[in-house]
Amino acid sequence: MKLKRPGSSGLAASRPLRLMLLASTSSLLAVAGAAPVHADSSTSKADAAEAQAPTSTQQGQDIVVTGNALFHDVRPERLLDQQAVASYGLSTVDELVEELEAEVGSDEEPVFVVNGERVYDLDDIGAYPVEVIKQLQVLPRGSAVRVGGSPTQRVFNLTLNNKARSATVTLAPRISTEGDWHSVRGELLLTSLDGRRRGNIALRVRDEHALLESQRGIIQPTGDIPYAAGGNVIAYPDLSGEIDPILTDAAGEVVTVAPIPPGASPTIEDFAAGANDPNVTDTGPFRTLRPAVRNYDFNATYTAPLASWLTSTTTLRLGRSENRSRLGLPSGLFVLDADHPASPFSQSVALAILGAEPLRSRYRRDSGEGNMTLTAKLGGNWTLAFNGRHTESTDRTRTERSTSFNEPIDDSVNPFATDLAGLIELSTDRARSHYRTTTGQLTLNGSPFHLPAGDASATLEGRLGWQDVHSESRFAAQPTNIHRSEQAIRASLDVPIASRRNGFLPQIGELSASAEYARIHFSDAGDSYRSALGLTWEPADFIRLRAAAEKAKDPAPIELLGAPTIVTPLVRLFDPLTGETVDVTTVSGGNPDLGAQSTTTKTISAILRLVPSIGLQLNGEYTDLEVRSFVSGLPATSQQIMLAFPERFVRDADGTLTLVDVRPVNFANHRQERIHWGLSLNAPLGRGPRSAPSSAADGEESTEQAATAAAIAEVKHPRPRLQLTVNHTILLNDKILIRPGLEPVDLLGGGAVGIAGGRVRHQLDATLAVTSGGTGIRLGALWRGASRLDTIIDGANEELRFSPLLTLNLRAFADAKRLFPRSGFASGMRLSLNAINITNDRQKVRDSFGNTPLQYQPAYRDPLGRTIEFEIRKVF
Repeated sequence: MKLKRPGSSGLAASRPLRLMLLASTSSLLAVAGAAPVHADSSTSKADAAEAQAPTSTQQGQDIVVTGNALFHDVRPERLLDQQAVASYGLSTVDELVEELEAEVGSDEEPVFVVNGERVYDLDDIGAYPVEVIKQLQVLPRGSAVRVGGSPTQRVFNLTLNNKARSATVTLAPRISTEGDWHSVRGELLLTSLDGRRRGNIALRVRDEHALLESQRGIIQPTGDIPYAAGGNVIAYPDLSGEIDPILTDAAGEVVTVAPIPPGASPTIEDFAAGANDPNVTDTGPFRTLRPAVRNYDFNATYTAPLASWLTSTTTLRLGRSENRSRLGLPSGLFVLDADHPASPFSQSVALAILGAEPLRSRYRRDSGEGNMTLTAKLGGNWTLAFNGRHTESTDRTRTERSTSFNEPIDDSVNPFATDLAGLIELSTDRARSHYRTTTGQLTLNGSPFHLPAGDASATLEGRLGWQDVHSESRFAAQPTNIHRSEQAIRASLDVPIASRRNGFLPQIGELSASAEYARIHFSDAGDSYRSALGLTWEPADFIRLRAAAEKAKDPAPIELLGAPTIVTPLVRLFDPLTGETVDVTTVSGGNPDLGAQSTTTKTISAILRLVPSIGLQLNGEYTDLEVRSFVSGLPATSQQIMLAFPERFVRDADGTLTLVDVRPVNFANHRQERIHWGLSLNAPLGRGPRSAPSSAADGEESTEQAATAAAIAEVKHPRPRLQLTVNHTILLNDKILIRPGLEPVDLLGGGAVGIAGGRVRHQLDATLAVTSGGTGIRLGALWRGASRLDTIIDGANEELRFSPLLTLNLRAFADAKRLFPRSGFASGMRLSLNAINITNDRQKVRDSFGNTPLQYQPAYRDPLGRTIEFEIRKVF
């Protein structure tokens, strides 16, 4: 936008020059005093002072005023200047976005706009340090239509500093206060901003130590077969019956288990000495509560103008993720025949042995992504954007399991003189999958016509895509290859109906309607669609109302169709039909028979701006969600699931659960109604900094100088602020129909489709912060209400009760320069202390007798407990 300034001379002509010098001085002081990134401006007040100054002192020259006019008439839900961004104590843009999404209760991917242009992936801007942000607006739902998004999406609108160049290094070790676990993460960012040209390179590394069950005192379940490192003798083929009448006579009691005594030729009397007192091995040191994890992530992005009307953004991302787990000790059941030369028994018996080294599982993912966007500014406020993306990833899984069961012992082998653990045969199962996706998308967005209430906004979009999955597993006779292509077209329109600002039906206020329709053809699943309608009404400045309805039909993700079959032994599960905690073998992977799911979403929302001067705002949203034939992984522990899918749960002759197939399925229907409401507050504390009185004769000039001086003082001594955010989610209804003809599962009434119990009716999230620029304390609280789970224990109906849980988290951070003002190295340094779960509280699960099933031990609910992280971050 350009404003023509008439010519002037004398004192009037020299004032712009002096104002520009004052603004420049403000920026320099900002850099020296507080800002760790070399930016043109450091606070919103300094920006305001700079904006008052012309960009040129030459008489008659155009004054260029930069800004984003796309959303000039949309009031943001959150508005953050540089001091407000610093008050979160976070490092990168994606971390800040995640925090803000939690504050506003966003459950849909927002649209990101940077310097007035849409970016098509958070990776294009997410790894930048937060210091590059000059201003960030979180706009309400429906605002995304203006930049080609959906009527149901909100916008994160970022304005960046004009110039910046920095290197940012972060190191953050983290420990559990209960010991035995630690992690460390590191980050290196190289950033350059120069007007419309910007680039960033980010390298992130995270390393987490494994945590074993023994390190949290997990009580191990007792299996039906008494496997042990020293070995036990049991009956065969009736594994729970009398071992041998001769042994019973020698012991004076019926013997069903006996430890293997030392010596190469034990007698019946040696076995009788330990009758019914078996060897026991604690497998906790050989099972992981949390795996060892190592992640690497490299991100490079570059944005540059190719012409005055054309901008390109290119992003490359490479990643590797690894985790390693211990699954427990391998087991072997060896049959000793009665006529074996080393057998003292009169009939066949079995020897139950545990190996010495744990079974191990390893998973690794290597991924790469390339993304390029070309954005062209056309005449008449139209924008044409092309986004091309290619991603590839390879997953590799290696899992060990024992295969020695009912193995006969050769006559040439003396089992009592041989290490039977060495005879346990192991099988290493390998699975591999490769995913490849290529998409090209062309989006035209702009204003097709003008109405009395304002400009309409329209989007026309076409997309082509190709997806491939290749997977192989030892449990599949041949590799799986699935190919999917798609062709999609989408159109949306946002129409202003009434406008107080534009003087058309002002008594109604601001009223607009939006509509969207998309049609997608998939080569393997046929036609799908998406439609949405929205109505936004602001009858007064302090209130915004919105209603929306959305319908969509989507095929099952190709990853769920073609994932390889993976068999994992010794997975600990709670069996709700018996009330026992058992170790089972699980089968996971893809299901090529998955059908499409249809989703209908209806929302009504409101925003009340109660006291704008202190940012006091109240928001609420009602959502009615219904998903037909929805795709879900099969939960492993639920009465209703087990009864609906009996073929997926295999039991032995005694009714003990031994195998669970958790590959995904289509459930018939899921219906949920919820209310989400919250309030936010951002109020200054005390008085702002005072500047020295000016002696200038020109009153107007003195006022402008005072404003600039106040901005400088604000940078050096940021004004403390109180921030409060509270969000409350209430589930009114949550039911799942697993299959037609069955009773719906009431997740709020004791029903469940997973191990965590029924749904929580009430959840409360809150954040309280007192900050001063980049120094402050933020206290977060998460409260989850009680829930229950209907189950069966010892053949009787039982109810497990899940206690309410309150988790408190603390983040304290400080600008090191304010702590050590005489230290040059402290400039640009921030020290942070993060405490997660301050009270070290864990959810408690009890039955009606006050007992806790083994699967619900507190350490299973939260393995780490309280953790402390110290972060040091330096911007050079």
